[in-house]
Amino acid sequence: MKKLIFILSALSLIACKNGEKATKKDDNMTNAKQTEQTEKQESYDLILQFISKGAGIDHDLKAKFEEGLAKYNAENKVNITPEISHWGREGETNLNFNLKNLSTAQKKSFLSFVKETIGNTDMVHIKNK
Repeated sequence: MKKLIFILSALSLIACKNGEKATKKDDNMTNAKQTEQTEKQESYDLILQFISKGAGIDHDLKAKFEEGLAKYNAENKVNITPEISHWGREGETNLNFNLKNLSTAQKKSFLSFVKETIGNTDMVHIKNK
């Protein structure tokens, strides 16, 4: 009986050591992905982060924004299209905008449109350069 307990204890210690190595490797990969995403985000003029607080993103607000964006583009004769990146398990999404081809007045107009459409919600973070 003592031998069985000793063997089981030894096996559990070995399993724990292997689990630590896997966790450290996963952490390093996660950190590398986060660094890459941060560097990429710095190249955008505007980022809309649709976040989740445990129940997914606000899909209605995202659809409303996308419809409004199509109307905005048609009315203002511009073609502002986001680069979309998904980053979470619950549908978290970034809409990344390059606004370099717009004039200063067009940028201000677009930012006003974004703020009006998004409104006062804590489910979307607006990051503007």
